[in-house]
Amino acid sequence: MYNVIIVDDEHMILLSLQKLLEGLEGKFSIAGVAEDGEEALLLLEKQSIDLLITDICMPEMDGLELIEKARNIDPNMKFIIISGYDDFSYAQTAIRYGVSDFILKPIVPGQILSTLDNMYTQMQATKRSYTENNEWVLLLETFKKELVEHIWTFDKEGALEKIMDVIDGFNRLPHYPQSLSQLLENLFRDIENELMNRNANLTNLLPEQIRWSPSTAGTMDIAKQMIRQMIDYVQGSRNLGSRQNVLKAVKYIEAYYASADFSLQEVANYIGVSESYFSRSFKEEMNISFIKYVIQFRMEKAKDLIKNSDRNITEIAFEVGFTDYPHFSKSFKRHYGLTPNEYRKQLLQL
Repeated sequence: MYNVIIVDDEHMILLSLQKLLEGLEGKFSIAGVAEDGEEALLLLEKQSIDLLITDICMPEMDGLELIEKARNIDPNMKFIIISGYDDFSYAQTAIRYGVSDFILKPIVPGQILSTLDNMYTQMQATKRSYTENNEWVLLLETFKKELVEHIWTFDKEGALEKIMDVIDGFNRLPHYPQSLSQLLENLFRDIENELMNRNANLTNLLPEQIRWSPSTAGTMDIAKQMIRQMIDYVQGSRNLGSRQNVLKAVKYIEAYYASADFSLQEVANYIGVSESYFSRSFKEEMNISFIKYVIQFRMEKAKDLIKNSDRNITEIAFEVGFTDYPHFSKSFKRHYGLTPNEYRKQLLQL
């Protein structure tokens, strides 16, 4: 339900509007009534109001002045004015103040109910659009992270597939406040910044000004072209020999992570480079330190074993390379917010 305040200096009109609104059960809730603008402002400052219905002609503060002050309190508030003026120029002034609709005096119940029904429909549509846009922003953030990873690892096919997911998602939003080209421009600039943060040698991955096409098909082609260009640029800037070594190290980690004395030195020796060089190369390629990567890998293995086996937690701790249970339990809680035992109990309750 939407919270409503009614403002009118005529007591009988206040009572009539209250009665009509009470009949719209489930749509509006009367949060307060006021007989002048000052009294209404006090109500607005104390609670969140969705709709203000106000007479236009009141002593001290008229309806338009009240609306102007109410918009400063909440720019999203909707307004309906009650007026005895059936004048076009006056209506234009009211619209500039953000008024959504008018109720002309004398009060006609059918007209008011129709106006309120229309307002409810508008507010519901705005609410749905707002929710959809919020969900889209969160999804877009996930898409952006995935695109960065695809470009960073030269996965051209994955990146092109992901940019199509972005475009498909955009096309399902009828009320998104940006055009497709604006959205892609912002997305690509964010990706460019993220890639430059990973490698300071990367500069100007994208043209200073991307010339987007006015057609959707043309915009899609340019988006794909920008993806290919960024991958080629990143690929050309990287030491491919170093990347091959890191990929070799990742496979070694997957094979020997359970060893209690597994170490950075051991893997560097296996690759045939110095410990410091390997540590630096690993961080640059994987965007995570070697130590954190190994712990994260062990945590994922432990979580999988807790979920899919009946082995006791201490056995699992040793199995993923920990030499003492307290250390394992603290690391697990740091990663997942629960101790291993709490996580298993939670699974049993599902």
